[in-house]
Amino acid sequence: MKCRDLMNPEVLWIAGAASARQAASMMRDHSVEFLLVSGPEPEQFAGVITDRDLAVRICADDRCAEETPVSAVATSEVIVCSEFEDLKVAEKRMRDFQKSRLVVVDQYGHPTGVLSLTDILHGDRGWRALKTARGVLRHEAEVPHPPVESIKLTPSTPQDEEAAMRHRRVRTGSWRTSMKEFP
Repeated sequence: MKCRDLMNPEVLWIAGAASARQAASMMRDHSVEFLLVSGPEPEQFAGVITDRDLAVRICADDRCAEETPVSAVATSEVIVCSEFEDLKVAEKRMRDFQKSRLVVVDQYGHPTGVLSLTDILHGDRGWRALKTARGVLRHEAEVPHPPVESIKLTPSTPQDEEAAMRHRRVRTGSWRTSMKEFP
């Protein structure tokens, strides 16, 4: 099985000059966690930005999302695989670099899609996918986490609480399945 067989070809791009707030809005509006970042020229691959990048490099550092360009917080050293590469090679690369997503590129190095751990879990035999998942997620178990009492939460206002009570909903689904909304 080749990487192109399981990759998601529907990837979204954002300009490196766009603001981090624009990236967050795009992720929210399209229900994605990952965007390709273009350089000065459109479709020139410069990196990726994830929802985690925004949380760790904008929110945690108390940076202004409106004033911070995507290029300042994006990951420029991206782990890639070829669309014609055997899936076993990509799975090993995911384990070795502990990445849950690889950008899939064509023979010219241009992105053609994204191969995620979820894609592998959905489309490949379970035991191989489980081995890859364990290798990727091993990092999470090894990294020390801060004590819960040291986490500072932003207090919500009574208006926030009231709005949350009026709009309680749970959504499930993925890009391969339809979304379902439960009240």
